[in-house]
Amino acid sequence: MKHSADPGRKRMSPKVDVADERRAQIMQAALACFTRKGYNNTTMDDIVAESGLSKGSLYWYFKSKDDLFAAAIMSLLMDIGQEVFAALEQCTTASDKLRAMAQSMVDFCKEAEGFFSLVLEFWVSSSRREEAGQLWGDMLVQYKDIVVGIIEEGIRNGEFKAVDAEQLVWAIMAAYDGLAVYITLVPDMDLDQVSQVFIETLLSGLIADGREQ
Repeated sequence: MKHSADPGRKRMSPKVDVADERRAQIMQAALACFTRKGYNNTTMDDIVAESGLSKGSLYWYFKSKDDLFAAAIMSLLMDIGQEVFAALEQCTTASDKLRAMAQSMVDFCKEAEGFFSLVLEFWVSSSRREEAGQLWGDMLVQYKDIVVGIIEEGIRNGEFKAVDAEQLVWAIMAAYDGLAVYITLVPDMDLDQVSQVFIETLLSGLIADGREQ
């Protein structure tokens, strides 16, 4: 004879590997919906339909659309970060590391078209506006610190001239953020060519006298 479930018994959490798989499935579906419809126009029902899971599954892992969006963006950025670190490991000079970072920014702009407009829409619309702004700011600082480290490495080993690395990196990041916006407004722009001209011109002024670019 089967025993009825104890109504006071707590729900058992999914196994860790299944939970990770489900979270990834939901976040992938969410990003597809957000990219296609925008943050405001996407509903949890849209994400349910895209993911093929039940609404209960979504709310098991994410309390709200805000939570899901923030988690999906963080997951995307972490994946990109891993790709960047893998590319940097193949480089032997600070110049090549800067080129690799520039290429990673270009690849990101292409793969995540509309990403920046999505983040801005979320930041303006979300009830967690302050938290979202802090999250984005923290990620920018982390990325900035990586590139600053590359330039300071080049200065230490005599490859680069002595410069204010932190201020230079903020300018570099602002330039690529601008390109990410421009590519949505001017889709025919050759982003690879623009980036190459920019980074090589930058390096021509950064390389120490007597060193090859």
